[in-house]
Parts: sequence; structure tokens; C-alpha cells
Amino acid sequence: MERSAIFLLTLLFTTALSLGCTVTKSVEDDNSSSSSSSTSSSGVGGAGGSAGSGGQGTGAGDCAADDAGPDEVLEATSDPTGGSFTLAEALEGLPEGPGPLRAIIKTSFGDITCDLLDDVAPGAVANFVGLARGRRPWLDPVTKKWVKKHYYDGLIFHRVIPEFMIQGGDPLGKGTGGPGYTILDEVSGLSHDPGTLSYAKTSAPNSQGSQFFVTEVATPHLDPDFTLFGRCKPISVVAAIAGVETGANDKPKTDVVMQVEITRCAP
Repeated sequence: MERSAIFLLTLLFTTALSLGCTVTKSVEDDNSSSSSSSTSSSGVGGAGGSAGSGGQGTGAGDCAADDAGPDEVLEATSDPTGGSFTLAEALEGLPEGPGPLRAIIKTSFGDITCDLLDDVAPGAVANFVGLARGRRPWLDPVTKKWVKKHYYDGLIFHRVIPEFMIQGGDPLGKGTGGPGYTILDEVSGLSHDPGTLSYAKTSAPNSQGSQFFVTEVATPHLDPDFTLFGRCKPISVVAAIAGVETGANDKPKTDVVMQVEITRCAP
């Protein structure tokens, strides 16, 4: 069931300054209108924007390209999975390869490559991979239809804060949207080091869905509450995106568009 509450990171990020005082940053998703290129007449999150198209990249190393199949509009009026979606379903048809399971987030600033921690948070990884590959059904907020298509392609990073994190994964591009369902928390006790991939959520438990963030710096105060499911690099690309000029609610003035490719090919 989709939550109408704003997806937010009600996080207090405290940075020590050279003068010995501190500054506290409160992070919330904004409610402004999106100028994302992700919306089309057929719905949201289909063919990608400036970062690429279709989500069927060529992969890396000696490995076949992923072909997760054509987009589908489903007849269902509620979540076709019944809230249960496994990693095996998410990985169905993904070419084998010698490398770890990875998500490559492609942007105009460069690629962010994330090793996915399916042994730590299998449900979280299954959800992310399934959405990225078009395997996990989601509710298109424009057409109000359940669909199976590449969710993240063409979406934007709608909230970025230097020396903290970059956040994306909202099909509306403004921090209030999601996939039409939520998944369970999988808090592991691992640390939010620089380059950590985690799900955004409301203050309520088990409220995460599709919005994610990648940290630029260590943020250990997030460890008890947020589902960590990947380690990403290079930090330089995360920092470059975090440092763009922003307007209200930390939204970049120029869209930073993403395309997400899932691969097991060699790095």
C-alpha cells in the first residue's frame, strides 16, 4: 500500500567546524514540482533521459548485455506480488559473470558503481534490482497502472547536500513519490561509510520503497535506522553531484538524470 507521507530522511547531520562549534543540517525531501524528463505520455520511468535510454546497457568485461524484456502494463489493481518479491525473481535472466552483483548508476557526471550486499539485505537488493531491471511491478503515478519497466531510468537526483549525500529514486522528481508499495527494513548494524547506498524512508518503520541515497561522507548516526544495501565508488562523482547549484529544498537547479544498469560482469 502506497504511503502518502513524504519520503524523507529526518536525519540530523552534525559537522564539526574548525572553530570548534557545530552546524546541524536537517534533511527532508522537498515538495516542489519536478522538472524531470522522466514523465512521458506512457508514464514515468520508461526510456531514460539524458543519462541514456532503456536500461539495457552493454555491461562491462566479457559478459552479455542484460535484456530484462519489454515493458508491460499489467491488469492488476493492486500489487501483483502480494508484497513478496525474491532475489531469484529479480535476477531472473541476468547474464552470469565473474564479477560481484553491481548497480551502475550512470549520470552526466560519470558512473557510480555500487557493489550490492545481497548477503546483508537480500530483500532490499531484490527490490532495487527488480525495479531497475523492470522485473518488479510498480504503480505508475501518472497512469495509475501497475507496470513492469525500468523504474530508475530517466529519474533525477532530487535532493543533494554537499558533505552529506545525494538522493533520488522518486518517479515524481520531488521527494513525495514511490513505487506504490513499501518493503521491510533490514538494518544490519554495518556502518554508513563514504559511498554507502541506503534506502530513504519516513520516520515510520518499514516505510522504504524506491528512494535511495548515496553518502559522500561517513554518517554513522544513520546506522541504527536505515537499510544499507550497497557500497559505491568513486566518491568523486558523488561529491560532484552533491556540489551542484541547488534551489529550494536542496533540489539541483539543473536536473541530474540517472540510468541504472545491473550487472555481474567483471568490473
